[in-house]
Amino acid sequence: MEASQLIRRYSIGQRQFERADLREAQLREVNLNEICLSYADLTWANLSQANLEQATLTGAMIWRAYLSWINLKRADLNRALVLRSCLMFANLTEASLQQADLRLSDFRQANLQGANLQGAKLCFADLSGADLSHADLSGADLTGAILRGVNWHNVCLDRTISQPPVPSVLV
Repeated sequence: MEASQLIRRYSIGQRQFERADLREAQLREVNLNEICLSYADLTWANLSQANLEQATLTGAMIWRAYLSWINLKRADLNRALVLRSCLMFANLTEASLQQADLRLSDFRQANLQGANLQGAKLCFADLSGADLSHADLSGADLTGAILRGVNWHNVCLDRTISQPPVPSVLV
């Protein structure tokens, strides 16, 4: 599906785009709030500065995508594959990322306040300066993650896996 076709259909009220093939789509700065892109392929897509507030991206393939400054507030990314993607300065406030595979992605300065990251794989992800306050990382895997300057205020770290370990003062 071409990006222009998706935008046109969205503008006339369509919201369901399950399994859409949006590889390499250029969707910078578009407003797609409440869109459903479950199991869509967004490999190499550019959604920088886009608004996907309350979007559904369950099981989506988001590999090497550009999502800097994106708004994913209260979005559903459960079981999504967000691999080697750039989410710098992304707004993921209260987003659900349960069982999501976020390995090697760049979350520098991202807002993950209140996000549900239960069982998420954050192996070797860069979370430098990210705000994880009130997030739930129960059972998440933070092996090799870069955690400099993370806001850990009221974070749930039950059964979290981390090598090196998250400082014990936080657990």
